[in-house]
Amino acid sequence: MGKYLRLLVIFYKNTLISEVEYRLNFWTNIGLSLFWLVWASLSVRVYFFHADTIAGWSYYELLIVMGLFFAMNGYRQVVLEPNLARLTEYVRLGTLDYILTKPVDSQFLVSLRKIGIYNWGDPLLGMGLVTYALWRLGHVPSVGEIALFVVLIVAAAVLLYSLYLMLQTTTFWLINVERVDAVAMGLLETGRFPVSFYRGWVKTALTVVVPVAFLTTFPAEALLGRLDWWLALIAIGLAVVLFVVASLFWRFALTRYTSASS
Repeated sequence: MGKYLRLLVIFYKNTLISEVEYRLNFWTNIGLSLFWLVWASLSVRVYFFHADTIAGWSYYELLIVMGLFFAMNGYRQVVLEPNLARLTEYVRLGTLDYILTKPVDSQFLVSLRKIGIYNWGDPLLGMGLVTYALWRLGHVPSVGEIALFVVLIVAAAVLLYSLYLMLQTTTFWLINVERVDAVAMGLLETGRFPVSFYRGWVKTALTVVVPVAFLTTFPAEALLGRLDWWLALIAIGLAVVLFVVASLFWRFALTRYTSASS
């Protein structure tokens, strides 16, 4: 474990040194992120001009979900996209051979070598919106609610990572996974709103088939004090199962990899 932590420090230090030369890009991205967050918050206000609640959610409760979506999407841009999205390039150019020869777990290297410096403010802005919404609601989460929220957020991060890894691993068989990736990201975009906004099979699919509800809706309900503890156990179990499945799928894909030189 200590070796991997030291490697992370080296990886992220090198990334920071190489990217900090372009400070204007960083501040420009922060400004754009803040603009889109404010724009999204104001645009949904239109839906509440003639109703106090929609599907059981008030405006500021909805902002909590939107803030969590923004935070999770920031996590995707900071950690997942700079690493796993490069897998297609690794396979096509043969640079995966270089990774596989290292005396370190290949899944670790593929998943965590880089970090998106320019997007690190997105999770903070998202959590800032969550804090603002809670303040406007006059709700202070209890210790138990915060603990439940933390458990669900960690499980959500693992779920999103596992789904993204499985999707990108298909590059061993597919020439280009960009279209599949776009479909998956479109599904994740539905997490911008609570799953109760959807009806019928769509709501079921977003809870069971593609667990979008575990990414934003359930953590938001935990902060609001209206989520049962047993759902946290399901979230943990689902995260563990998907992580194991994604890791096994990765190792299976490696057995089908013939390298660039063969």
